[in-house]
Amino acid sequence: MSMVVPRRRRGALCCALLALGIFALLASVSVPFVRAADPRQCVADVGRAIDAADAAAFERLVDVDAILDAALTLFLRDAQKPEVAARLPPLLAVMFSQAASGDSGGNNLRNLLFSEARAFVINGVSSGAFAGRTPSGGAAQGLLAPLFADASTGRKEIRRIGQARSDNRGWLVPFVVHDAGNGENYEVLGRVSPVENGFRLTSVENLEELLDRVRAESLNVGE
Repeated sequence: MSMVVPRRRRGALCCALLALGIFALLASVSVPFVRAADPRQCVADVGRAIDAADAAAFERLVDVDAILDAALTLFLRDAQKPEVAARLPPLLAVMFSQAASGDSGGNNLRNLLFSEARAFVINGVSSGAFAGRTPSGGAAQGLLAPLFADASTGRKEIRRIGQARSDNRGWLVPFVVHDAGNGENYEVLGRVSPVENGFRLTSVENLEELLDRVRAESLNVGE
């Protein structure tokens, strides 16, 4: 059974939840060729995996669980703020508050939110939706499926990948994502870490900034 959320509030809430998967903004890439040993190649390869609807390659190249867990932590923290909670349907405000509590019941709810958001992201890749194609298969099902119903299906494109900068934990790689669905450009700072067979996108260093921007955009749409 799915939760019914009023459409007027759903748009803002949907966009906030979509920010849990902000790293999945990646899609087809239009950048110069870079060497395989260059950490920028990882970002380009993630985009190509999404454009090919190759979820297995996407998960090899992106630490989905780590990035999603970080985003969920930020989201639940912000959902406790009175000005944010006031915009949520009462049932969801209680659910998010409980999920942030840290007790056994709250952990179960957090796991549910994580599972639903993860399924949304992986389905968006495998279905071709994040490459701007009409998704194959039926609509997503689940308790929180209606919250994702208003998601932009426009193509997301990496317009440019900047120079990689080394630090003691790997490489910081800036890139810009254009969302054809809303016409916006998003500046992302990804952490690319060395792994056995190359590199992997392991975090989004400006995730909090991106969450704030997506939330502000969603509130403007919802008003």
